[in-house]
Amino acid sequence: MQALKPLMTLHECAERERDEARSRFERAKAAADAAQGQLEALIGWRADYQARWKAQFAGGSSVEIIRCYQDFMQRLGQAIAEQELTVERTRNSAESARHLLVAREQRMAAVAQLIERRQHEAATMLGRREQKATDEMAARTVQGAGSPGGRGINLAALGALAAGSGMDLGLSTDFAAIGSA
Repeated sequence: MQALKPLMTLHECAERERDEARSRFERAKAAADAAQGQLEALIGWRADYQARWKAQFAGGSSVEIIRCYQDFMQRLGQAIAEQELTVERTRNSAESARHLLVAREQRMAAVAQLIERRQHEAATMLGRREQKATDEMAARTVQGAGSPGGRGINLAALGALAAGSGMDLGLSTDFAAIGSA
């Protein structure tokens, strides 16, 4: 587990960066949505204003009022053009933030996958060590049975015990022959 500590730290850092990127994306998306809403409001206001003045001009208006209307419509058109640029900038910013978020999520997933792989490798190595220890202990036990005063399993006694109890151990080996060898 100690070997995974640097990877866990890296994962925490990647997670923090992902969260920051998500927050940045959400702010950029909200700004783009607000800019789009403002653009739509300006366009709607221009259409309403044109319709209202169109009816008034049908009844006749002075040159001064027409000139004021035209100046106002020109300024409103400039405001709409500027707002369209703002919408484009905020959309680009949101798209850039989205790409950054995707990259951070991919990095975090890669680190998580690396941690998982290392944990699997550690579990496999531990299993191999345990198997090796078990195999060595079994080998020592079998070796000790053949020596006088050994503490191992006496295979001849095990065979006699199995034969005396009527148990079939499923082994075709003659334990007495092994034990006496």
